[in-house]
Amino acid sequence: MDSRPVALLVTDLDNTLYDWVGSFVPAFYAMAEEAAAILDLDIETLLDDLRAVHQRHGSSEHPFALLEAASVTARLPGLSRDERTKVLDAAFHRFNRVRKERLALYDGVTATLEALAERDVPMVAYTDARIPNSLYRVNRLGLDHFIEHLYAPAARFPDRADAPARETLLRVLPEGDKKPNPRTLLDICRDLGVPPEQTLYIGDSLSRDIFMAANAGVRSAWARYGTEVEPGLWEKLVRVTHWTDTDVADEARLKAEAADARPEATLDRFADLLDRFDFESQRATQG
Repeated sequence: MDSRPVALLVTDLDNTLYDWVGSFVPAFYAMAEEAAAILDLDIETLLDDLRAVHQRHGSSEHPFALLEAASVTARLPGLSRDERTKVLDAAFHRFNRVRKERLALYDGVTATLEALAERDVPMVAYTDARIPNSLYRVNRLGLDHFIEHLYAPAARFPDRADAPARETLLRVLPEGDKKPNPRTLLDICRDLGVPPEQTLYIGDSLSRDIFMAANAGVRSAWARYGTEVEPGLWEKLVRVTHWTDTDVADEARLKAEAADARPEATLDRFADLLDRFDFESQRATQG
């Protein structure tokens, strides 16, 4: 393993710092079931319609997708968006309640981030999750206290988003930016003034995170723990995914290309970072 100290940590968010699948999928299905009951809809038809909305927006967590589902608008003809929201208020509240109950940082994340902050090592987040969703989770989980910047793509059709905790937090990427994009990772290194060889990227996807880091010349750690998903949830996510047949084919090609990508370290918990790598701030020498 490389013995040089790490001067910059770039981290993925979903299923690296917290279990996104375990929080979003149960909340989404709770909302869909509530809405189907309110409007007397067939749940499978509603799920089909929600997937169509996700594909139109290119995201599986488009805010208020329920209001655009074909079966919902057909059941509520002539109603404005605000009026449809009121009818489905209980469904949205159920989504929020379940999400809040299940969204939490993995064990050891807070303590590890605190340790890195004490060492004055800059930390930034780079995610494929679009601004409205990624920013909500950063704010909700208190990650804004640790990460200097959140690099995330803009929403395709902006709706609404939480305000960032501070003006300097957000670094909005083009809507089409998605991993593996080594150019964006190198831009982050330049923004923070740290060379790639002293930058560590951690993420849960071998084909998107680790492959990207390798192509950027950035050191990497695979968050293997983030691949451990509660039984049945992955299939439910795929049921309503925004992926088209073309996306599925592209993903298969990407996995083939990334087959030889190897992380510098494989982690079974986020806190293992402190055991596997030495971290040392460059701020004093830069200043």
